[in-house]
Amino acid sequence: MRLITTMIFVLSSFFGSAMAEELTIPPEKSVVEFKTKLRVVTFAHQKHADLKITECKTCHHKIEPADTVVKGCHECHKQQPKDKKIKPKEGEPPFDKTAFHTRCIGCHEYTVAQGMKAGPPKKKCKLCHIKEKKQ
Repeated sequence: MRLITTMIFVLSSFFGSAMAEELTIPPEKSVVEFKTKLRVVTFAHQKHADLKITECKTCHHKIEPADTVVKGCHECHKQQPKDKKIKPKEGEPPFDKTAFHTRCIGCHEYTVAQGMKAGPPKKKCKLCHIKEKKQ
């Protein structure tokens, strides 16, 4: 039994690290901008990947070791309707705003609680939602 458990652990570690090596962030996705009602949110994708405190699965939570293509957020999380009373149907993932705020703020709060620096905390909206410069 111990041998089987060890084999499973070793194989999952191997495939997990192999996946991390195979999947790279394409240059056009190194910084991702999300247009929101409030302001544009710029996500430094490559910077987060380089931190080594997270892995792809932290945000891309449906990714599997065999995957060679990673879905973007909006492929699963639909845009929040204007009517805030509308909720996702049972079994559907949360709307984008709920997913982003829960995942991003939760991770930043956790990181700070661990004694590390992290970006904007909750209730500091304008630190993520940056006003677009007029050209």
